[in-house]
Amino acid sequence: MKRKRPMKLDDLFRLRAVGRVAMSPDGTRIAFELKRFDIKDNKNYVQLMIVDVADGKTRPLTNGKHNDTLPKWSPSGDRIAFLSDRDKGSSLWVMPMNGGEPERITDRDGTVHDYAFSPNGRRFAYTYQPLTDRDKLARDEKTDEWKKQAQYRHVSRLHHKLDGAGFWNGEYTHVYTISATGGRPRQLTRGPYDDSEPRFSPDGKLVSFLSNRVEDPDLYLENADIYVVKPTGGRIKKLTTTHGSRSAHSWSPDGKTIAYVGSAAKPGEWGLHLDRIWLLPAGGGRPSELTREIDNPCVNITLGDVAAALFEADTPIWSPDGTRIWFTVSENGATRVYSRGIKKRDLRCEVGGSVNVINMQRTGPDGPIALSIGTATNPGDIAVYDPNSSDVAAGAAGGNQYRTLTEVNGKLLAKVHVGEPERFEVKSGPVKIEGWVIKPPGFNPKRKYPAILEIHGGPQGQYGYAFFHEMQWIAAQGYVVVFSNPRGGAGYGLDFMTSIHAAWGTVDYQDISRVSDWLFSRPYVDKKRVGITGGSYGGYMTNWVIGKTDRFKAAVTQRSVVSLESMYGTSDYGFHMGPEFGGSPWKSVEALRRQSPFTLVKKMTTPLLIIHSEQDLRCPIEQAEQLFTALKMLGREVEFVRFEGEPHGLSRGGRPQNRAERLRRILGWFDKYLTG
Repeated sequence: MKRKRPMKLDDLFRLRAVGRVAMSPDGTRIAFELKRFDIKDNKNYVQLMIVDVADGKTRPLTNGKHNDTLPKWSPSGDRIAFLSDRDKGSSLWVMPMNGGEPERITDRDGTVHDYAFSPNGRRFAYTYQPLTDRDKLARDEKTDEWKKQAQYRHVSRLHHKLDGAGFWNGEYTHVYTISATGGRPRQLTRGPYDDSEPRFSPDGKLVSFLSNRVEDPDLYLENADIYVVKPTGGRIKKLTTTHGSRSAHSWSPDGKTIAYVGSAAKPGEWGLHLDRIWLLPAGGGRPSELTREIDNPCVNITLGDVAAALFEADTPIWSPDGTRIWFTVSENGATRVYSRGIKKRDLRCEVGGSVNVINMQRTGPDGPIALSIGTATNPGDIAVYDPNSSDVAAGAAGGNQYRTLTEVNGKLLAKVHVGEPERFEVKSGPVKIEGWVIKPPGFNPKRKYPAILEIHGGPQGQYGYAFFHEMQWIAAQGYVVVFSNPRGGAGYGLDFMTSIHAAWGTVDYQDISRVSDWLFSRPYVDKKRVGITGGSYGGYMTNWVIGKTDRFKAAVTQRSVVSLESMYGTSDYGFHMGPEFGGSPWKSVEALRRQSPFTLVKKMTTPLLIIHSEQDLRCPIEQAEQLFTALKMLGREVEFVRFEGEPHGLSRGGRPQNRAERLRRILGWFDKYLTG
C-alpha cells in the first residue's frame, strides 16, 4: 500500500465543504451546497450539486464564480429554487429540472434571506430587506459617487451591527409573497421589526413567520415569537404567549401543531437554557417541551474549519402521520440524529456514533432523509437515512443506519495522511473532561515531540468529531496536538454548560489545567516545548492561562476577549451577554474586571502572538490593542498581526489568502519558540 503524504497548508484549498441539503419530494435525488476555497481568486464560492440516491452519481447543478445557496425543491419536484449573488446582491432564483437556465424571481434592490414554496408550488413566501442608496452604489461598484457625498452612519438602534454582516442599513426585513414565475410582490408585514423564516401551512391558507415584537426588541435579542398571516395579507396573529427563543419551525402534516427549536429563556437569561424541541398548537397558546429528557442542545455546535457547523437549528422533521419527530442533538463531541414520539417517551438515536451531522432535510411527507455528515477524518459527504427501513423498524437504529452517497474529498483523502484523534478523559473535580490527541505522521513513541494545546471558542461550542485542517496540518509539521471540552461548553449537559455563568476563568481554568497536566505527563511530549492557542473564548482562555502560569513556552491568542468591561459596549452582542459575566459596567464593574484577562497582564511573561481581524464586531480589535499595548509597555515578547477586512470568523470563512497567512503565522511563532 502506497504511503500517504503529510497534510499540506494548501490542502485547505483543495478540500471541499458540503453544507445544506434538499431531498427531492420523491426521495430519489439530493441537491446540496458545495463550498470551495479559491486561493488564486482569493474568494470562497458555493455551487449547487445533485446526487442520485440510487447510484450516487453526482453532477453540478450550478456553476460559476458566485454563491448559490439554500436549495429547496418545488412540491412537484420539477424545479429547484435557491438564493444567489450571481446578479450581485442576494436574490431568489428558480431552475427548471427538465433543462434550462435559472431565472431570477425577486429584484436586485433588496436582500432575500429565506423563502418557502407554497404547497401547490405556485408562489413563494420570502423575507426581504431593501437596499439603501449607499448599498446600491456599492453593489454597482460606483463607490466614487458615494465618496462625493457626506459619509456617515446615523445610529439610533442598540443592535446596529452584527459580525459578518456589518452595520445595519436602517431597513427592516419583512415577509413578502410572489408568484413562482416572478412578477409584482405583495408585502405582508411592516413596522420596526425584523421578520424571518416564512413558512406556509400545509393547506396554504397561512404564512407563519418569526418576529421579535416586544416593546424594545434590542433589549431582548433572544426572543422570537411565531406569527401567522394570510398569503394575501391582512391581520397578523401572534401564536406564542410566552417568552423564549424560537427557530427552525415546521408545521405538522395535519396543520394542527408547529414544532420548533428553542428555549424558555426570559430577559437576562442568555446562556442559561438549552435549545430543545417544542410543540405549539397552531391556533396559538402555550408551547410544551417535547424533549425535556435531552440534556443537550438540539443544534449543531460541533466546531470544525472546513465543513463547519452552520450554527443554525435543523428544521424538525415530522412523520407522515404526525406521531414522531426527527431532530439533531449535539453531545459528547458529536452531532447526531434522534427521534421521539409525540405522545410516547420513546427517545431513540437514529444516526449515532462519532459523527457530525451538519444538516438534514426532507421535502416530501415521507421517505428518506438527506444528510450532510462528516467525521474527524472526513470534512463531510452527502448521505441518506431512511426511517422506514426494516432495520429501523426493528429497533436497530442508533448504529449509523445511513448510506453515504458521495466522496467529495475522496481523491485527496486517499493520498493524504489524516490522523485519527485518540480520545482520552481526565478527572477535574466532580466531572470528567473529554479530550483528543492527534499525533504526527510516522509517530514514534520513543521520541520527544513539541506539543500544542488548542482551546475552543464559544464558550458554548464543542470540539470532537468534526474535521480540522488546522490541527491535522500542525500535526503533520511534527507536533502533538491536543484539544478538549472544558466546562462552559455545550454537549455535556446544562449544569456543565452553565457552571461558568458569571464565573469565567474558574472551573474552566481548572479543567484546562488538568488537561495540561495530562499533556505534560505524556512520555512522548517534550515538557519544555509546549504551546497553547485558541480563538474567541479560546483566546480569552489562552490569555487567562498565561496570566496564571508560565508553564507554556509560547502562546498564540486569536480574536480574543481581553476586557469584559470595554467589550460590553463595543461588541455587537456585548450588552446582550452582560448577564453571562455578572452584569453591566456601571453596576458590576468588579465582577467584569475579576473575570477579565487584562487584570492579569502584569503576570503574563509567555511569548505571545496576537492575531485579530480588523472588522471583528464580536470581539472588537480594541481588545487586542489593549493587550498588545500593555505587554509592549511591560517589555514582554509580543507581536500583533491584524487582518484587514475580515470578521470574527476568519479561521472558518475568511478570504483564502488571509486564512493561509494566519496558519503560517501560527506555525511560525511556535516553530520559533518550540523548535528553534
